Amino acid sequence: MTERRALAGSSHLAPASSLRAACALRAAVSAGAAALLAGCGGAAPDARYPAREPGCAVKQFAGQPTYGVDDVGTVTVDCEPGRSCERQLLDAVCARGGDVAWGLADNAVNASHRAAHAAHTRRALSAGRERGCPVQVFDQAPPFPTENLGPVSAVCAEDDSRDVCLRELEDQVCRLGGDVLWQIEGPTADGNKQRASGRAAHTK
Repeated sequence: MTERRALAGSSHLAPASSLRAACALRAAVSAGAAALLAGCGGAAPDARYPAREPGCAVKQFAGQPTYGVDDVGTVTVDCEPGRSCERQLLDAVCARGGDVAWGLADNAVNASHRAAHAAHTRRALSAGRERGCPVQVFDQAPPFPTENLGPVSAVCAEDDSRDVCLRELEDQVCRLGGDVLWQIEGPTADGNKQRASGRAAHTK
């Protein structure tokens, strides 16, 4: 606990060398989570792009991407011996929910400390849709290809019917530009309210 407080207290003002040392220390403390901690970027910051598994496919660019992307942060790694340094960096991008790593030319060829801009291919449909838009609803995964948009949740009045509450959840899908709602949970009572949640997606 002392170690964590020390890191947290100095994170805002620490120079780059100190941050690199902190990354290495975190990786040593939690070797089982090396791929995530090596990036020192935490969990995926954008609900539209949840964290992906290590080894996920990542498009690499030496400079700027050649198509539209949504930035999901900068990742850094202090490479562990015995593993591909490049793959460790790409796994940090995966952990941020990215499928693009760019700015790779800034890294020296044999450097053990590497950085990249993590991003995700920009969705063709980024604008939200109006409330009441048509939404296909599935209890489990949709039976056709979709593009994940992230989790959605809704809070409904205590006396609202299930249909009313689910429509509110569908409207949250509309706000994200989606047309598919799946993996629904609820609505369940929560004090004098009801809550429901699910996952939003768009048909490919």
